[in-house]
Amino acid sequence: MESKYIISLNQFADFSKGTNASKRRIIKQQKVPNKFMVAWYQLPKARIRKSIANHCDLKPILDGIEELKLRKPEKQRQVLDRAVSIEALNRYVGIKLPDILRSVPYKIIKKVESKSIILNGIQIVISPDVIFKLKIDGKIYLGAVKVHISKNNIFDNIQSRYISSLLYKYLKEVVATENEVVLDELCLSIDVFGDKVISVPENLSKSLSDIKGICEEVKSLWNVA
Repeated sequence: MESKYIISLNQFADFSKGTNASKRRIIKQQKVPNKFMVAWYQLPKARIRKSIANHCDLKPILDGIEELKLRKPEKQRQVLDRAVSIEALNRYVGIKLPDILRSVPYKIIKKVESKSIILNGIQIVISPDVIFKLKIDGKIYLGAVKVHISKNNIFDNIQSRYISSLLYKYLKEVVATENEVVLDELCLSIDVFGDKVISVPENLSKSLSDIKGICEEVKSLWNVA
């Protein structure tokens, strides 16, 4: 199931608070993605995923910091990437994730039917960084994490709640089987430079209603951007 309107989750969060000009720029980027654009901060993202997958073990993070310190970047872009990546990993060490991720064993789900959901005619590419399954008192629960690393573009609480709400909806619609329950407090938007972890808001229906309104705006700008 696909839509001609496609936007990635973090870009959707950007769009929700953007100026008219930045919203048009985001739409243009989504319509014609730059296949040669190199992603920033690949090492810290990979190390954070590994840390969470290993029950919040900080060894992958600390090893990543040491690996980055040993790198000898030549280009200015590499110098900047290295510096921000080290800072991101150091910040992540101080972020407090839910205790349940340390106290309850869980499995990582790697194969999923789709990385997207369709909402109000928009295909939103959720692509969680980690999806986990855990068993408590005989019941199977699911959770997921989306990580955001940007020093100059920190998500506010509302943007982060949009992300956790969409993670929840994605798990419910795409991943969860009949006997699996999606756990609100384990649908987590992690903003590393914002030093925060935001789970599903209490008023989920209000958050999803706002998201549907943003979807309408994406569609309205799609053909004119």
